[in-house]
Amino acid sequence: MNQSSLTSLNSACTKRRGLTRTRLTKAIITLLALPALLLPAASLTYILFKGAPALSFDFIFTSGEGQGFGHSSGIFPQLIGSLLLALGAVLVATPFALGTALYQQLLATPRQRRLLERFLNMLQGIPPIVFGLFGLIVFVHLMRWGVSLATGAVILAIVILPMLILNSVAALARIPHEYTAAAQSLGLSHGAVIWRVWLPQAWPGIATGLLLAIARALSETAPILFTATVFSGVTWPDSIFDPVTSLQTHIFYLAQEGGSTTAIEVAWGSAAVLITTVALFSLLARWLRRL
Repeated sequence: MNQSSLTSLNSACTKRRGLTRTRLTKAIITLLALPALLLPAASLTYILFKGAPALSFDFIFTSGEGQGFGHSSGIFPQLIGSLLLALGAVLVATPFALGTALYQQLLATPRQRRLLERFLNMLQGIPPIVFGLFGLIVFVHLMRWGVSLATGAVILAIVILPMLILNSVAALARIPHEYTAAAQSLGLSHGAVIWRVWLPQAWPGIATGLLLAIARALSETAPILFTATVFSGVTWPDSIFDPVTSLQTHIFYLAQEGGSTTAIEVAWGSAAVLITTVALFSLLARWLRRL
């Protein structure tokens, strides 16, 4: 066998070993990724399967008042309570989020930007139950707001604020620098640049963040458990300083009624409605992101 044949054989063996390693690497990565994909999908499928028998128009759009706190009828007050808390949180948090994002883009030094990013990442890592305890001490007791819609909205606003700020910063950062430079060359003030250039360009990204924030707020239970919701005795709040019921705490309450078949069925149905509501906001955010 000549030198040329040996070289070709070695090259072929090297390629074969490379292909084997590539396939092995792909197989390992796939095996590691599959549980992360299949387990949540299986959990969601199981919840929807268990909740489907309870779902009906009357179940979603009627009230369970006088029926054992929803054991045998509708969850409409709980659904509205969850939406009121989430929307209230977004209304409270949005001005602060936009203001912080604009400060970061217009006035902050590079060092301040780094410190702000680290601080926001730290805030995102704090367990929401800690904010719930803070709200219980400060707003419920010290400020005497009581367990109320207002207290829950403020606490949820604190929970979602870091995410809203980071999303707003990212939305503003995606605006082409040429747009800002052209506006400044025309002599526009900071306010004019913000209202005429930045916000019209960044609104899809900002709106996407708002929808994701609503979905996040709908997913939180611990903060509102101490600050906003009650298990019974309330259907509709008369003011923002009245407590509300919510799907999150409704599920928590019913899941403890292990001896009641009806309660468990309603809990599964409530969970299916909550997941579907969160998914709708997430899908709408995904659609806006493509604009």
